[in-house]
Amino acid sequence: MSSVPHISNRLSQACMLLCLFLVISQSTSAADDPSPKDWLERMMRAVQQLNYQGTFIYLHDNQLESMKIVHAVQGDRVRESLMSLNGTPREVIRDEESVTCVLPDSNEVSIDRRTPSTKFLNILPQDLDQLDNHYSFQNVGKSRIANRQAQVVLIVPNDRLRYGYRFALDIESGLPLKSDLLNEHGELVEQTMFTDLQIGVAEISELHNRESLFTYRLKSHPDETNKIPLLNPNKWDFIGLPSGFRLRMQHQLIDPQGSDPIDQYVFSDGLSSLSVFVEPETREEAFRGVSRLGAINAWGGQVEGFQVTAVGEVPAVTILGIVQGMQLKQTHD
Repeated sequence: MSSVPHISNRLSQACMLLCLFLVISQSTSAADDPSPKDWLERMMRAVQQLNYQGTFIYLHDNQLESMKIVHAVQGDRVRESLMSLNGTPREVIRDEESVTCVLPDSNEVSIDRRTPSTKFLNILPQDLDQLDNHYSFQNVGKSRIANRQAQVVLIVPNDRLRYGYRFALDIESGLPLKSDLLNEHGELVEQTMFTDLQIGVAEISELHNRESLFTYRLKSHPDETNKIPLLNPNKWDFIGLPSGFRLRMQHQLIDPQGSDPIDQYVFSDGLSSLSVFVEPETREEAFRGVSRLGAINAWGGQVEGFQVTAVGEVPAVTILGIVQGMQLKQTHD
């Protein structure tokens, strides 16, 4: 009978060792799992460096669009095609030098030689640490999109001055299978989601060598000089900017048709951004008041005798916080 307590003690010790092993194993596994930033950095590399093509749906402003994307990388060259699959036929072909928009119904093509925006699928700054003061990052489990396994990552704003994001990232490649834009209340306002995705494939014929384009009428060809440095960059003070937002860019927009130039000021916290446009005189048809279209908020009105229009993918309170702090520093010569 004396051996029973001995066996019991050995079983207790074995159970304690097993529990300790499980705790250590779980801790080690958690430490080895990629962090939210690791996943997001992998996503940024994937959207730039991989060949892929597929079909996705784009939900915005209570509208649902179906699009085909082809993204091709050849050495240092990147070409991308976006083609609408419902509604009016249109296609956007983009590379490092220009954006070409093809409208088959009207037999027209427009070419913009300015540096194309890279926002589609690639919306994050290279240095995610700069966002730490105003956003938090979370891994929130797994999902399944387009028959592929995905890791869900949240970018959560620390206040109601900016929007958040929810990404479902392909575990195999890191590509964003789904991207949700969330407003200041955490509500979905915009979504992009793949329904079909092929990785390592890009039909280059979709992107260039289109002899048929030469039969199209050239609708417009904006000049590269329509954006110039401000003649007076110190004209305005922006007092009490919303937390985290800084003036990142300022320039003057020149209308090729001869209209008055417009000053543009771009503010950003590193992720969310908005633009303020200042015109020298108030036009009768100028936008006044507030407006909202999906994720985009806008304000228009007079500030010290100038027509001011502010617009961006930020909450309305952020836009108002910037325009209400505008002060004319010196008169225009």
